[in-house]
Amino acid sequence: MKTAGEEEAYGAVNMTADKRVQCVVCLSDAEIEATTWSIADTDCVVNQLEREIYGITSKDKMRFTKDFSVHLFELKAWWQAISVHELQKTIEQCVIHF
Repeated sequence: MKTAGEEEAYGAVNMTADKRVQCVVCLSDAEIEATTWSIADTDCVVNQLEREIYGITSKDKMRFTKDFSVHLFELKAWWQAISVHELQKTIEQCVIHF
């Protein structure tokens, strides 16, 4: 005999006792399968979920961040070299012109 709480829970989702048993079996099977996964299997699932949810994996994000940081550093160094050189040219032209 079911308790009042069980009756309410089963009624709320229209789940019969047989469906509940099937659900418990499926969860148990999923738990067993998940515990037998290798790290590679887990990484594969994580990468697939990241691609589906975010459109990019965390490894791709780290690679992009690293590449971006290198390029940003190079850009700053180049900009500093160019701007100092251009400033020097401008000053020389203005002084000579004056």
